[in-house]
Amino acid sequence: MARLLEKSMLLGLGVLTLTRDKIAKTVNELVEEGEVKAEEAPNVIDRLVSRGEEEREELRNMVQEELDKVRVNVPLATRKDIEELSLKIDKLTAQMDVLAEEKAKD
Repeated sequence: MARLLEKSMLLGLGVLTLTRDKIAKTVNELVEEGEVKAEEAPNVIDRLVSRGEEEREELRNMVQEELDKVRVNVPLATRKDIEELSLKIDKLTAQMDVLAEEKAKD
């Protein structure tokens, strides 16, 4: 029974990264050890896969929320901002070139 609890905890913690095949392999090992009934295995696999998908979505949402907080607190340049700055740099470079040419003529 302790082995079942240990494997259940490991499955619960690692379900985010486990594929359906890996989950099935682990559940089948539990079936072979007599910890899970063979007829329950497909249902256990489905529940673990579903739980993994839910946890993945929760993690994705948490990451998105944190990114949104960062965006609010740290102003980031938009594509438009970068394009405008690039145009200003081009104009200033052209003006510097003109001034350098005028100075060279003097």
